[in-house]
Amino acid sequence: MSSQGPKILAIDEDRAFQASAAQSFNQFGLFYRFVTDRQKTLGGIRQLKPDLLMVRGDVTAELPQFVFEALATDVSLASLPIVLLCDDVQDAIFTAGLRTGVVGMLKMPFKATQHIAELRTLMNEMRLRTGVVAGSGDSTVLARLVEHVRRTRRSGQITFDGRTPREGTATFVLGKLESARFKTTKGVEALVSMVAQPSAQWRFSEVGGGGDGTGVVIEVGQEDGADEEVAVVAGVAVADLPETPPPAPVEDEPLAFEFSLEPTPTIAKAQPAAVAAPKRAQPVRLLLVDDDESLCRMFSTLFTKHGFLVTTAQDGMEGFETALRGEFDTIIADLNMPRMDGWGMLRLLRDDYRTRELPIAFLSCHDDYREQLRAQNAGAQAYFSKGTRLDPLVSQVKKLIAPREATLTQVKSGQPFSVSVATVGPQWLLRELALAQVTGKLDAKDGWAVYELFFIEGRCTHASAVAGRYTADAERAFNAFLASRAAEATFHPGAYDSPASLTLPTEVMIEQGCGTLNENERRVRETLLVTANEMQVNPDLYAVYRQVGPKQWLEVARLICEERVPPRDVIAMLDTSPIEVEETMKDLIRRGVVTLRKA
Repeated sequence: MSSQGPKILAIDEDRAFQASAAQSFNQFGLFYRFVTDRQKTLGGIRQLKPDLLMVRGDVTAELPQFVFEALATDVSLASLPIVLLCDDVQDAIFTAGLRTGVVGMLKMPFKATQHIAELRTLMNEMRLRTGVVAGSGDSTVLARLVEHVRRTRRSGQITFDGRTPREGTATFVLGKLESARFKTTKGVEALVSMVAQPSAQWRFSEVGGGGDGTGVVIEVGQEDGADEEVAVVAGVAVADLPETPPPAPVEDEPLAFEFSLEPTPTIAKAQPAAVAAPKRAQPVRLLLVDDDESLCRMFSTLFTKHGFLVTTAQDGMEGFETALRGEFDTIIADLNMPRMDGWGMLRLLRDDYRTRELPIAFLSCHDDYREQLRAQNAGAQAYFSKGTRLDPLVSQVKKLIAPREATLTQVKSGQPFSVSVATVGPQWLLRELALAQVTGKLDAKDGWAVYELFFIEGRCTHASAVAGRYTADAERAFNAFLASRAAEATFHPGAYDSPASLTLPTEVMIEQGCGTLNENERRVRETLLVTANEMQVNPDLYAVYRQVGPKQWLEVARLICEERVPPRDVIAMLDTSPIEVEETMKDLIRRGVVTLRKA
């Protein structure tokens, strides 16, 4: 979420209704935009990057079905929460614990005060949701659950417990049955048997429920019989649903959002007007990593023709080493390579602060949804099939750097602007502010801390970071901002009175900060399970971590910080992997919650 509340985008073909709703939302201080042309759904989402999508209509209605299908065509939108304004809210029992897809239903008619309050409550509780919803019911409820999963194009697993010795499971990918097991049956037969239960406990666990990439992809194979030919289960068709035609291609031209009132000054400041990207002073620097020499030559010729400056590497290790030596705008890498594949290279790049911000796209011979989702969750920005036509491929690669191009225009404008630091990268933003020789203040905030950085002619002269009751200044605060992962920021030009705690050029500070952060993580890896025999916990920062830390790491953090269990013993207690404990410790140390020492 942004520091000034969620950005809401509504999809509705009734402009009169949306004009009235927009007026209500704006009066309550919420950022609200809408589009009334369904063909602009994906374009609106990609331009606005909303925190929440609001669609008017029942789950079975034509417009919501169109939106669900449109989102299913882009794996990067899999985690976007959706709220339906609808007449039929029976399916609300299937959404209450989920964090992606349809997460809530507001019953029509629209009542501004009531519904906006309900929406605020829903958004506040989202971080507490587990991505799991459960209940009980008869065959009618179970059949409706399956139909809901299919209609909303959900990915995840339904577990049925019909009070039998063995429970049943059914796994769905984008609403399509992938596999099912119940007693001795598999596939469609198993699903039919499960849904026909007169009474059963049910549980649905969504895939990709973590907004920061913490979702788990269920890796399953196609079971015998798990196809699209499911007939009718308990009187409800759970397959053979009416297919929604795929959305028409969305043009890349700027999209004019519709809204009723001028936003409040604060909201207007948080969402600057769209401007055309500037012409680059130098070509896009592209690193192409693939062991296929003929493909490298073909792609090098293609991208050079379109104005790119192309460097090639033959495998993942060479790609990582080349990325460290050069300054690149983006990387395109094959997944399957000798010595080190694309996944291994991606982990090295993301683990090193010098390269962690590089936009990365994967190329593969396969066009597989699960691989795409895995790439997104592992930190890749895009996934392309090698069968993609060449010219559209160039356009997609250009989109990888489009957020930085747009931000660069704002930096050079001399006007206040807001930016998603998570999208462009904190190092990149600081470098551009230095190159533009700006004078002013950068205010930033993420789920962990509030940051202030002051600049005089491009030099960062002071930095501070506040997390709970803990305050850091100067280099420690500067490095904390470098390590931020999900910050939103606003730059205010002008002269400000502030201490002069930093004296080195900004670029030097960035290089030193990356070195410090890398060294901290190296020390964690070397001493985590072996030589550290004294651990100090900052209670104030740990209290903050309990509120905003990654949920999958909280139990490990509790054992380490509260119970003071040594990390090597945590592995045995929780039956978890050393990598999971290492990642938790790295996060705790990076945030200053834990300090390791040798007595």
